[in-house]
Amino acid sequence: MLPLANHHQLHGVQPVLPVPDVAAAADWFVRVLGFTLDFLHGEPPHVHGRVKVGDRSHGDPIYIHLSRSEGVIQPCGETRLHVGHDIDSLHAHVVAQGGTVLLAPTNQPWGLREIVVQAPGGHRLVMGAEIDHKPSGELPRPVIACYRPKPGQEAVLRELVHSHVPTLRLLGLVTDRAPYSMRAADGTLVEVFEWASAKAIEAAHAHPEVHRMWAAFGAACTYVKVSELAEAQQLFAEFTPLV
Repeated sequence: MLPLANHHQLHGVQPVLPVPDVAAAADWFVRVLGFTLDFLHGEPPHVHGRVKVGDRSHGDPIYIHLSRSEGVIQPCGETRLHVGHDIDSLHAHVVAQGGTVLLAPTNQPWGLREIVVQAPGGHRLVMGAEIDHKPSGELPRPVIACYRPKPGQEAVLRELVHSHVPTLRLLGLVTDRAPYSMRAADGTLVEVFEWASAKAIEAAHAHPEVHRMWAAFGAACTYVKVSELAEAQQLFAEFTPLV
């Protein structure tokens, strides 16, 4: 006698996520995570839909149902998805598409490198890949940025510098290494921090929140090269710490 589950061939778990707008949620899964639209049901506004990803070439396909809910949505638990390759690049794509990242790529003690993304309806998607060595293109990228304040903008610029890296860190674009800020003799502010990777830099240039922050920088300062600073002409460049 076969075990009950085998006898009835139970298989194919497909979570159903309540969302306020089925079509918009389906579009989010397509843009942010690379799913394809399987179907939408009902006249607009659609009441149900399903998205899918995978063709059995790298594991079983994933199906996620989306169900329209007009009330307050209470997300329950987490939906976990396995990532077979290059989770850091996936994270960079999510950020570039404006997705909300609740956890940037993190090596977990249970042997997975995980990210957590907030899906439509407030649902948490936990995506994990087996930990391996990063390819050279994914190594951190330290950078030195020099901001020369425009007239009357030094106080504003200081506040922007203080919030710059923490904002990038919330988006998972920089490492946990503490930044260091300094002031040159001519008033230029010098910031040293570490991008998470080359792909993180690309993602930053496509992220609307980063664009807004950089627009504020553009209004408060002029970007200059390190070589333009008098200190850079010295064998050992010395600056004043920015506190």
